[in-house]
Amino acid sequence: MLTLYLVCLLLGGLLIAVSIFGGGDADVDVDAGADTDLDVEADVDAEGGGEGVTAAARFLSMRNLVFFMAFFGLTGTLLTLLQANHLATLLTSFGLGAFAAYAVQRLMDYLRSSQSGALPSTSALAGAEARVVVGLAGKRPGKIDVVAGDRTHQLVARMHEGAGVDHVEVGDTVVVVRIQDGIALVAEKTYLV
Repeated sequence: MLTLYLVCLLLGGLLIAVSIFGGGDADVDVDAGADTDLDVEADVDAEGGGEGVTAAARFLSMRNLVFFMAFFGLTGTLLTLLQANHLATLLTSFGLGAFAAYAVQRLMDYLRSSQSGALPSTSALAGAEARVVVGLAGKRPGKIDVVAGDRTHQLVARMHEGAGVDHVEVGDTVVVVRIQDGIALVAEKTYLV
């Protein structure tokens, strides 16, 4: 069993270390595919069971599996080296791994629901200036950086139909006219003058 505990500890610990020390904006964190949190929209609301299915599917994410493995392996390795009973070691390892996965899931749920990770409302972005990071031309979308509060958000953008121009280049400043279906409709800075 020590081999299983060590493999889980090394694999889970390595992925957590990459997450922590991988740095910056590289999506190589523990969510590297872990943002594959299954957002299952179960249409079981008629029976009232849809919320439980969705919560269970979100709990079975790669991130939670990684934390489970790391803490399962750490606990199992330590208790095995301390020569604890094999069954007690297995049960304790499983319990602490499950607790670690649950705690991380609760933390992520809290962060999603708090202002720390929330995008500003669409009304807050209307009229905001943005910098073009991928050029827009005609109906072909591009990308913009919008500063809202102390955060910069990157949004897919298209030219507003009344903008007066049909393209903007990278580095140009535009104004967000409105957000429609998750896409920012933008115009030249002089549009709102």
